[in-house]
Amino acid sequence: MNWTPELRDFIQAHINDDTAELLLAARRYANVDVPFAVEQIEARRRLKGKLPEWYANPELIMGGRVPAEQCSSELTARYKQGIVEGLRSLCDMTGGMGVDFWYMSEGMERAIYTERNEGLCEVARHNFQAQKGRNPSGEPTGTNLDEGGLADTNIEIRCGDGRKLPIPSVDVIYLDPARRAGDGSRVYAMEDCEPNIVEWQDELLKHAKMVLVKLSPMVDLTDVLRKLKGVTDVHVVGVKNECKEVLVKQAPQPPKGEGIRSGNENVQIHCVDFLTDNRKVEYTFSLSDNVHCVSPFPFGVRGLLYEPDVTLMKAGAFGSLCERYPVWQLDYDTHLMTSDEWIPDFPGRVFEVEERIPFSSKVLKRLKKEMPQANIATRNFVMTADELRRRTGIKDGGEVYLFGVKVKDEGQMLLKCRKKVVPSHP
Repeated sequence: MNWTPELRDFIQAHINDDTAELLLAARRYANVDVPFAVEQIEARRRLKGKLPEWYANPELIMGGRVPAEQCSSELTARYKQGIVEGLRSLCDMTGGMGVDFWYMSEGMERAIYTERNEGLCEVARHNFQAQKGRNPSGEPTGTNLDEGGLADTNIEIRCGDGRKLPIPSVDVIYLDPARRAGDGSRVYAMEDCEPNIVEWQDELLKHAKMVLVKLSPMVDLTDVLRKLKGVTDVHVVGVKNECKEVLVKQAPQPPKGEGIRSGNENVQIHCVDFLTDNRKVEYTFSLSDNVHCVSPFPFGVRGLLYEPDVTLMKAGAFGSLCERYPVWQLDYDTHLMTSDEWIPDFPGRVFEVEERIPFSSKVLKRLKKEMPQANIATRNFVMTADELRRRTGIKDGGEVYLFGVKVKDEGQMLLKCRKKVVPSHP
Protein backbone atom coordinates (compact mmCIF):
# COMPACT_ATOMS: atom_id res chain seq x y z
CA MET A 1 0.00 0.00 0.00
CA ASN A 2 1.46 3.32 -1.08
CA TRP A 3 -0.85 5.96 0.35
CA THR A 4 0.23 9.43 -0.71
CA PRO A 5 -1.26 12.93 -0.52
CA GLU A 6 -1.62 12.79 -4.33
CA LEU A 7 -3.66 9.58 -4.12
CA ARG A 8 -5.84 11.00 -1.34
CA ASP A 9 -6.50 14.19 -3.30
CA PHE A 10 -7.27 12.21 -6.49
CA ILE A 11 -9.89 10.16 -4.68
CA GLN A 12 -11.55 13.25 -3.25
CA ALA A 13 -11.48 15.06 -6.58
CA HIS A 14 -13.09 12.14 -8.43
CA ILE A 15 -15.40 10.80 -5.70
CA ASN A 16 -18.51 11.36 -7.87
CA ASP A 17 -16.99 10.41 -11.24
CA ASP A 18 -17.80 7.39 -13.40
CA THR A 19 -15.27 4.81 -12.21
CA ALA A 20 -15.36 2.87 -15.49
CA GLU A 21 -14.28 6.00 -17.34
CA LEU A 22 -11.54 6.63 -14.78
CA LEU A 23 -10.10 3.16 -15.41
CA LEU A 24 -10.17 3.71 -19.17
CA ALA A 25 -8.32 7.01 -18.70
CA ALA A 26 -5.73 5.59 -16.28
CA ARG A 27 -2.80 6.48 -18.54
CA ARG A 28 -3.58 10.16 -18.07
CA TYR A 29 -2.68 9.86 -14.36
CA ALA A 30 0.87 8.54 -14.39
CA ASN A 31 1.53 9.21 -10.70
CA VAL A 32 -1.68 7.63 -9.40
CA ASP A 33 -2.56 3.96 -8.84
CA VAL A 34 -5.90 4.37 -10.60
CA PRO A 35 -7.26 0.82 -9.99
CA PHE A 36 -6.64 1.22 -6.25
CA ALA A 37 -8.13 4.72 -6.31
CA VAL A 38 -11.25 3.39 -8.07
CA GLU A 39 -11.54 0.62 -5.47
CA GLN A 40 -11.40 3.27 -2.74
CA ILE A 41 -13.95 5.51 -4.49
CA GLU A 42 -16.43 2.64 -4.84
CA ALA A 43 -15.84 1.51 -1.24
CA ARG A 44 -16.40 5.04 0.06
CA ARG A 45 -19.67 5.29 -1.83
CA ARG A 46 -20.91 2.00 -0.36
CA LEU A 47 -19.93 3.01 3.17
CA LYS A 48 -21.06 6.65 3.10
CA GLY A 49 -24.30 5.97 4.95
CA LYS A 50 -22.89 3.18 7.09
CA LEU A 51 -19.75 5.00 8.27
CA PRO A 52 -20.38 8.75 7.85
CA GLU A 53 -17.57 9.79 10.20
CA TRP A 54 -15.06 7.61 8.40
CA TYR A 55 -16.32 8.78 5.01
CA ALA A 56 -15.84 12.40 6.09
CA ASN A 57 -12.15 11.80 6.89
CA PRO A 58 -10.20 11.81 3.58
CA GLU A 59 -7.12 10.32 5.28
CA LEU A 60 -8.81 6.97 5.94
CA ILE A 61 -8.44 3.91 3.73
CA MET A 62 -11.45 1.64 3.26
CA GLY A 63 -11.00 -2.15 3.36
CA GLY A 64 -11.90 -4.62 0.61
CA ARG A 65 -15.41 -5.68 -0.43
CA VAL A 66 -15.94 -8.50 2.09
CA PRO A 67 -14.55 -6.59 5.13
CA ALA A 68 -16.70 -3.61 4.11
CA GLU A 69 -19.78 -5.84 3.89
CA GLN A 70 -19.23 -7.44 7.29
CA CYS A 71 -18.04 -4.37 9.20
CA SER A 72 -20.44 -2.75 11.64
CA SER A 73 -22.07 0.60 11.09
CA GLU A 74 -21.07 3.49 13.34
CA LEU A 75 -24.45 3.18 15.09
CA THR A 76 -23.96 -0.47 16.03
CA ALA A 77 -20.26 0.03 16.83
CA ARG A 78 -21.12 2.82 19.26
CA TYR A 79 -23.73 0.52 20.80
CA LYS A 80 -20.99 -2.04 21.51
CA GLN A 81 -18.93 0.76 23.03
CA GLY A 82 -21.72 1.16 25.57
CA ILE A 83 -21.62 -2.56 26.41
CA VAL A 84 -17.90 -2.46 27.30
CA GLU A 85 -17.92 1.00 28.90
CA GLY A 86 -15.99 1.07 32.16
CA LEU A 87 -13.68 -1.82 31.27
CA ARG A 88 -9.97 -1.13 30.96
CA SER A 89 -8.56 -3.55 28.40
CA LEU A 90 -9.75 -5.04 25.12
CA CYS A 91 -8.53 -7.60 22.62
CA ASP A 92 -10.29 -7.84 19.25
CA MET A 93 -9.38 -11.27 17.88
CA THR A 94 -10.89 -10.69 14.41
CA GLY A 95 -10.00 -7.06 13.68
CA GLY A 96 -11.13 -6.72 10.04
CA MET A 97 -11.64 -3.09 9.05
CA GLY A 98 -11.36 -2.17 12.72
CA VAL A 99 -14.63 -0.25 13.04
CA ASP A 100 -15.87 -2.06 16.15
CA PHE A 101 -12.37 -2.07 17.62
CA TRP A 102 -11.95 1.68 17.09
CA TYR A 103 -15.12 2.64 18.95
CA MET A 104 -14.77 0.05 21.72
CA SER A 105 -11.16 1.02 22.37
CA GLU A 106 -12.15 4.55 23.38
CA GLY A 107 -11.42 4.99 27.08
CA MET A 108 -9.49 1.71 27.33
CA GLU A 109 -6.05 1.72 28.93
CA ARG A 110 -4.97 -1.07 26.59
CA ALA A 111 -6.52 -2.14 23.29
CA ILE A 112 -5.16 -4.95 21.09
CA TYR A 113 -6.16 -5.31 17.44
CA THR A 114 -5.54 -8.80 16.01
CA GLU A 115 -5.93 -9.65 12.31
CA ARG A 116 -4.44 -12.42 10.17
CA ASN A 117 -4.73 -10.50 6.87
CA GLU A 118 -1.54 -8.45 6.49
CA GLY A 119 -3.20 -5.98 4.14
CA LEU A 120 -5.95 -5.22 6.65
CA CYS A 121 -3.34 -4.84 9.40
CA GLU A 122 -1.55 -2.25 7.29
CA VAL A 123 -4.82 -0.42 6.60
CA ALA A 124 -5.76 -0.51 10.30
CA ARG A 125 -2.35 0.81 11.34
CA HIS A 126 -2.73 3.71 8.93
CA ASN A 127 -6.32 4.47 9.89
CA PHE A 128 -5.86 4.31 13.65
CA GLN A 129 -2.88 6.63 13.45
CA ALA A 130 -4.75 8.98 11.12
CA GLN A 131 -7.62 9.17 13.62
CA LYS A 132 -5.65 9.22 16.85
CA GLY A 133 -2.92 11.43 15.47
CA ARG A 134 -5.14 14.43 14.76
CA ASN A 135 -5.68 17.37 17.05
CA PRO A 136 -9.18 18.89 17.60
CA SER A 137 -8.75 21.22 14.62
CA GLY A 138 -8.22 18.22 12.35
CA GLU A 139 -4.56 18.97 11.58
CA PRO A 140 -2.04 16.08 11.77
CA THR A 141 0.10 16.05 14.90
CA GLY A 142 3.15 14.67 13.10
CA THR A 143 3.53 11.66 15.41
CA ASN A 144 5.26 8.51 14.13
CA LEU A 145 4.45 4.83 14.45
CA ASP A 146 5.96 2.85 17.30
CA GLU A 147 6.98 -0.73 16.64
CA GLY A 148 4.08 -2.99 17.66
CA GLY A 149 1.87 -0.08 18.60
CA LEU A 150 0.86 3.41 17.62
CA ALA A 151 2.42 6.57 18.95
CA ASP A 152 0.39 8.48 21.55
CA THR A 153 -2.28 5.79 21.65
CA ASN A 154 -3.45 2.86 23.75
CA ILE A 155 -3.46 0.63 20.66
CA GLU A 156 -1.35 -2.44 19.90
CA ILE A 157 -1.52 -4.22 16.53
CA ARG A 158 -0.88 -7.95 16.14
CA CYS A 159 -0.78 -9.42 12.64
CA GLY A 160 -1.43 -13.15 12.71
CA ASP A 161 -4.03 -15.83 13.33
CA GLY A 162 -5.51 -15.17 16.76
CA ARG A 163 -5.91 -18.91 17.34
CA LYS A 164 -2.14 -19.38 17.07
CA LEU A 165 -1.01 -16.22 18.89
CA PRO A 166 -0.92 -16.07 22.69
CA ILE A 167 -4.28 -14.97 24.10
CA PRO A 168 -3.73 -11.91 26.29
CA SER A 169 -5.43 -11.56 29.67
CA VAL A 170 -7.83 -8.63 29.27
CA ASP A 171 -11.19 -7.42 30.52
CA VAL A 172 -13.00 -8.14 27.26
CA ILE A 173 -12.26 -10.30 24.23
CA TYR A 174 -14.28 -9.44 21.13
CA LEU A 175 -14.88 -11.60 18.05
CA ASP A 176 -16.73 -11.11 14.79
CA PRO A 177 -16.34 -14.50 13.06
CA ALA A 178 -16.22 -14.42 9.25
CA ARG A 179 -19.52 -15.56 7.76
CA ARG A 180 -18.17 -16.73 4.41
CA ALA A 181 -17.47 -20.34 3.44
CA GLY A 182 -14.44 -21.33 1.36
CA ASP A 183 -16.49 -21.03 -1.84
CA GLY A 184 -17.58 -17.49 -0.93
CA SER A 185 -21.14 -18.40 0.05
CA ARG A 186 -22.70 -16.97 3.20
CA VAL A 187 -22.99 -19.10 6.34
CA TYR A 188 -24.90 -18.45 9.54
CA ALA A 189 -24.40 -21.33 11.98
CA MET A 190 -21.68 -20.67 14.59
CA GLU A 191 -19.76 -23.86 13.73
CA ASP A 192 -19.60 -22.85 10.04
CA CYS A 193 -18.09 -19.42 10.76
CA GLU A 194 -14.38 -18.69 11.08
CA PRO A 195 -13.22 -18.98 13.82
CA ASN A 196 -15.56 -21.54 15.36
CA ILE A 197 -16.51 -19.83 18.62
CA VAL A 198 -18.16 -23.00 19.98
CA GLU A 199 -14.83 -24.87 19.88
CA TRP A 200 -12.75 -21.93 21.07
CA GLN A 201 -14.92 -20.49 23.84
CA ASP A 202 -13.42 -22.40 26.79
CA GLU A 203 -9.93 -21.08 26.07
CA LEU A 204 -11.17 -17.52 25.54
CA LEU A 205 -13.14 -17.49 28.78
CA LYS A 206 -9.94 -18.33 30.70
CA HIS A 207 -8.40 -15.01 29.64
CA ALA A 208 -11.21 -12.46 29.94
CA LYS A 209 -13.89 -11.18 32.28
CA MET A 210 -16.20 -10.90 29.26
CA VAL A 211 -16.29 -12.48 25.82
CA LEU A 212 -18.45 -10.52 23.37
CA VAL A 213 -19.33 -12.24 20.08
CA LYS A 214 -21.03 -10.68 17.07
CA LEU A 215 -23.20 -13.18 15.20
CA SER A 216 -25.29 -13.10 12.06
CA PRO A 217 -28.86 -11.73 12.37
CA MET A 218 -29.91 -15.08 10.86
CA VAL A 219 -28.47 -17.12 13.72
CA ASP A 220 -30.80 -19.41 15.70
CA LEU A 221 -30.95 -17.97 19.24
CA THR A 222 -32.09 -21.27 20.71
CA ASP A 223 -28.99 -22.90 19.22
CA VAL A 224 -26.79 -20.09 20.58
CA LEU A 225 -28.08 -20.49 24.14
CA ARG A 226 -27.70 -24.25 23.96
CA LYS A 227 -24.08 -24.23 22.73
CA LEU A 228 -22.44 -21.15 24.27
CA LYS A 229 -21.43 -21.22 27.92
CA GLY A 230 -21.88 -18.55 30.56
CA VAL A 231 -24.22 -16.40 28.47
CA THR A 232 -25.45 -13.47 30.57
CA ASP A 233 -26.87 -11.16 27.90
CA VAL A 234 -27.99 -11.24 24.28
CA HIS A 235 -28.34 -8.00 22.30
CA VAL A 236 -30.45 -7.99 19.14
CA VAL A 237 -29.58 -4.82 17.23
CA GLY A 238 -31.50 -3.33 14.32
CA VAL A 239 -31.27 -0.23 12.14
CA LYS A 240 -34.36 1.21 10.45
CA ASN A 241 -36.50 -1.85 11.19
CA GLU A 242 -33.91 -4.29 9.83
CA CYS A 243 -32.15 -6.70 12.16
CA LYS A 244 -28.40 -6.19 11.69
CA GLU A 245 -26.60 -8.29 14.28
CA VAL A 246 -26.84 -10.43 17.37
CA LEU A 247 -24.34 -9.82 20.18
CA VAL A 248 -23.74 -12.49 22.81
CA LYS A 249 -22.04 -11.62 26.10
CA GLN A 250 -20.37 -14.47 27.98
CA ALA A 251 -18.75 -14.56 31.41
CA PRO A 252 -16.48 -17.24 32.93
CA GLN A 253 -18.25 -19.90 34.97
CA PRO A 254 -17.39 -19.98 38.69
CA PRO A 255 -15.19 -22.87 39.87
CA LYS A 256 -16.96 -25.97 41.13
CA GLY A 257 -17.99 -25.65 44.73
CA GLU A 258 -18.49 -21.88 44.52
CA GLY A 259 -22.04 -22.03 43.29
CA ILE A 260 -23.41 -22.54 39.81
CA ARG A 261 -24.34 -19.61 37.61
CA SER A 262 -28.07 -19.41 36.98
CA GLY A 263 -29.45 -21.05 33.84
CA ASN A 264 -30.64 -19.54 30.60
CA GLU A 265 -33.96 -18.48 32.09
CA ASN A 266 -32.18 -15.48 33.63
CA VAL A 267 -30.34 -14.43 30.47
CA GLN A 268 -31.20 -10.82 29.68
CA ILE A 269 -32.36 -10.16 26.12
CA HIS A 270 -31.87 -6.56 24.96
CA CYS A 271 -33.63 -5.41 21.78
CA VAL A 272 -32.73 -2.06 20.23
CA ASP A 273 -33.70 -0.71 16.82
CA PHE A 274 -32.30 2.65 15.68
CA LEU A 275 -35.25 3.89 13.60
CA THR A 276 -34.07 7.46 13.02
CA ASP A 277 -31.31 9.75 14.33
CA ASN A 278 -33.39 10.61 17.40
CA ARG A 279 -35.84 7.72 17.72
CA LYS A 280 -35.24 4.13 18.67
CA VAL A 281 -37.07 1.11 20.05
CA GLU A 282 -35.63 -0.36 23.25
CA TYR A 283 -36.97 -3.42 25.05
CA THR A 284 -35.35 -5.74 27.60
CA PHE A 285 -36.70 -8.98 29.03
CA SER A 286 -35.44 -12.23 30.50
CA LEU A 287 -36.29 -15.66 29.20
CA SER A 288 -38.15 -16.36 32.44
CA ASP A 289 -40.48 -13.44 31.55
CA ASN A 290 -41.26 -15.02 28.23
CA VAL A 291 -43.23 -18.08 29.34
CA HIS A 292 -46.45 -16.32 30.31
CA CYS A 293 -49.57 -15.25 28.46
CA VAL A 294 -48.77 -16.74 25.08
CA SER A 295 -52.32 -18.03 24.62
CA PRO A 296 -54.19 -16.51 21.67
CA PHE A 297 -57.06 -14.11 22.28
CA PRO A 298 -60.26 -16.18 22.61
CA PHE A 299 -62.47 -13.67 20.81
CA GLY A 300 -60.73 -13.17 17.48
CA VAL A 301 -59.27 -10.02 15.94
CA ARG A 302 -60.06 -6.80 17.77
CA GLY A 303 -59.90 -3.20 16.54
CA LEU A 304 -56.11 -2.78 16.72
CA LEU A 305 -53.33 -4.96 15.36
CA TYR A 306 -49.84 -4.83 16.93
CA GLU A 307 -46.70 -5.88 15.05
CA PRO A 308 -43.62 -6.18 17.32
CA ASP A 309 -40.43 -4.51 16.13
CA VAL A 310 -38.19 -6.72 14.00
CA THR A 311 -35.68 -7.08 16.87
CA LEU A 312 -38.40 -8.35 19.21
CA MET A 313 -39.55 -10.74 16.50
CA LYS A 314 -36.00 -12.08 16.27
CA ALA A 315 -35.71 -12.36 20.05
CA GLY A 316 -39.08 -14.13 20.31
CA ALA A 317 -40.37 -11.72 22.94
CA PHE A 318 -44.02 -12.66 22.43
CA GLY A 319 -44.80 -14.00 25.89
CA SER A 320 -43.10 -11.04 27.53
CA LEU A 321 -45.11 -8.59 25.40
CA CYS A 322 -48.38 -10.28 26.34
CA GLU A 323 -47.35 -10.15 29.99
CA ARG A 324 -46.31 -6.48 29.90
CA TYR A 325 -49.09 -5.05 27.72
CA PRO A 326 -52.84 -5.74 27.36
CA VAL A 327 -52.42 -7.57 24.04
CA TRP A 328 -53.03 -11.14 22.86
CA GLN A 329 -51.58 -13.16 20.02
CA LEU A 330 -53.82 -14.03 17.08
CA ASP A 331 -52.52 -17.60 17.24
CA TYR A 332 -49.59 -19.45 18.77
CA ASP A 333 -47.32 -19.06 15.72
CA THR A 334 -48.81 -15.95 14.12
CA HIS A 335 -46.91 -13.51 16.39
CA LEU A 336 -49.13 -10.54 15.70
CA MET A 337 -51.14 -9.19 18.61
CA THR A 338 -54.55 -7.65 18.98
CA SER A 339 -56.37 -5.41 21.42
CA ASP A 340 -59.11 -2.80 21.59
CA GLU A 341 -56.82 -0.59 23.67
CA TRP A 342 -54.34 1.78 22.07
CA ILE A 343 -50.87 1.39 23.64
CA PRO A 344 -48.76 4.42 22.64
CA ASP A 345 -45.46 2.98 23.94
CA PHE A 346 -45.78 -0.46 22.33
CA PRO A 347 -42.36 -1.42 20.85
CA GLY A 348 -43.48 -1.84 17.28
CA ARG A 349 -46.09 -0.74 14.76
CA VAL A 350 -49.79 -0.33 15.45
CA PHE A 351 -52.54 -0.68 12.83
CA GLU A 352 -56.26 -0.02 12.83
CA VAL A 353 -58.17 -3.01 11.47
CA GLU A 354 -60.62 -1.88 8.81
CA GLU A 355 -61.82 -5.22 7.49
CA ARG A 356 -61.57 -8.91 8.40
CA ILE A 357 -61.75 -11.07 5.26
CA PRO A 358 -62.08 -14.87 5.63
CA PHE A 359 -59.59 -16.36 3.16
CA SER A 360 -60.70 -18.30 0.07
CA SER A 361 -59.69 -18.59 -3.58
CA LYS A 362 -62.75 -16.54 -4.55
CA VAL A 363 -61.53 -13.68 -2.37
CA LEU A 364 -58.25 -13.50 -4.31
CA LYS A 365 -60.09 -12.85 -7.57
CA ARG A 366 -61.94 -9.78 -6.32
CA LEU A 367 -59.22 -8.24 -4.15
CA LYS A 368 -57.39 -6.45 -6.99
CA LYS A 369 -60.51 -4.45 -7.89
CA GLU A 370 -61.25 -3.59 -4.29
CA MET A 371 -57.62 -3.04 -3.27
CA PRO A 372 -55.40 -2.08 -6.25
CA GLN A 373 -52.42 -1.17 -4.03
CA ALA A 374 -51.28 -2.35 -0.59
CA ASN A 375 -48.29 -3.30 1.55
CA ILE A 376 -48.55 -7.08 1.96
CA ALA A 377 -47.17 -9.24 4.78
CA THR A 378 -48.00 -12.76 5.94
CA ARG A 379 -47.65 -14.48 9.32
CA ASN A 380 -48.40 -18.18 9.79
CA PHE A 381 -50.30 -18.07 6.49
CA VAL A 382 -50.83 -20.58 3.69
CA MET A 383 -48.74 -18.56 1.22
CA THR A 384 -45.87 -16.11 1.26
CA ALA A 385 -46.30 -12.38 0.79
CA ASP A 386 -44.81 -12.63 -2.72
CA GLU A 387 -47.20 -15.42 -3.67
CA LEU A 388 -50.18 -13.52 -2.27
CA ARG A 389 -49.18 -10.44 -4.26
CA ARG A 390 -48.75 -12.51 -7.43
CA ARG A 391 -52.10 -14.29 -7.01
CA THR A 392 -54.01 -11.07 -6.35
CA GLY A 393 -52.13 -8.72 -8.69
CA ILE A 394 -52.08 -6.01 -6.01
CA LYS A 395 -49.39 -3.37 -6.55
CA ASP A 396 -46.92 -2.67 -3.76
CA GLY A 397 -47.07 0.48 -1.61
CA GLY A 398 -49.71 2.96 -0.53
CA GLU A 399 -51.39 3.52 2.82
CA VAL A 400 -53.24 0.20 3.01
CA TYR A 401 -51.65 -2.81 4.72
CA LEU A 402 -52.88 -6.33 3.97
CA PHE A 403 -51.89 -9.04 6.45
CA GLY A 404 -52.39 -12.72 5.67
CA VAL A 405 -52.68 -14.47 9.04
CA LYS A 406 -53.98 -17.49 10.87
CA VAL A 407 -56.42 -16.69 13.69
CA LYS A 408 -57.20 -19.19 16.42
CA ASP A 409 -60.56 -20.94 15.88
CA GLU A 410 -61.17 -18.87 12.72
CA GLY A 411 -58.45 -20.15 10.42
CA GLN A 412 -56.82 -18.28 7.54
CA MET A 413 -57.77 -14.64 7.24
CA LEU A 414 -56.85 -11.41 5.47
CA LEU A 415 -56.76 -8.22 7.53
CA LYS A 416 -57.07 -4.89 5.77
CA CYS A 417 -55.42 -2.25 7.97
CA ARG A 418 -54.01 1.26 8.11
CA LYS A 419 -51.29 2.58 10.40
CA LYS A 420 -52.62 4.03 13.62
CA VAL A 421 -52.50 7.83 13.43
CA VAL A 422 -51.10 9.21 16.68
CA PRO A 423 -53.06 12.28 17.89
CA SER A 424 -51.02 15.47 17.88
CA HIS A 425 -50.62 17.37 21.15
CA PRO A 426 -51.31 21.12 21.33
